[in-house]
Amino acid sequence: MYKIDDIVVYRRDVCRVADIKVSERTGEECYVLVPYGSTDNSVTMQVPVSNKAGHLRSLVTREEIDDLIVSAPGIETLESKPANMKSQYAALMKGDSLEDLICIIKTSFLRNDERQKNHKKLASIDNEYLEKAEKLLYTELSVALGMSYEECKEFFEKEVEKAAEKTGRA
Repeated sequence: MYKIDDIVVYRRDVCRVADIKVSERTGEECYVLVPYGSTDNSVTMQVPVSNKAGHLRSLVTREEIDDLIVSAPGIETLESKPANMKSQYAALMKGDSLEDLICIIKTSFLRNDERQKNHKKLASIDNEYLEKAEKLLYTELSVALGMSYEECKEFFEKEVEKAAEKTGRA
C-alpha cells in the first residue's frame, strides 16, 4: 500500500499520493493522486487502493533504469506499415511498459530519419507519438533520478549509446 507523498505512476502519468480516503461514490478506499509537477491540488484522480485494473504502479527504480539502458539497444522497432502506424503506436501507449515507449521513440525517430534522407516531409503521426513517448519516458526517469527533464534525456541517450557500442548494436 502506498503512503501519502509517495510518487507513483498511474496510466503513464507520474503522480503524488496526496491523500487516502473513502470514495463517496463507491465506498472503496482510494488514493487521491495529483499529477507530478502540478502547482495546486485542483486536478486530482481517485484510484481504488485495490488497484484491480492494474493501472497503478511504483515509480521506476535506479536499478530498473540501468536495466532499461542495457536493454534499449536491443528493443525492436515496429514494422513500418504507414497504413497502421497510428494504431500500432496507440496500442503501445495503452500499456505501462517503458520498453514500449522506447519502441515508439526508436520507430518514429528512424522513420523520420529515413524520410529526411529521402527529402520527404516528416510524418506528423511519427512526430506526434515521438513527442508523447519522450515526454512520458523522460518525465518518469527524471523524477526517479532527481534530474531535470533535459538533463535526464541527455543522460539516458548517452548511456544507451554507450550500451549500444558495448554490444555492437550502435
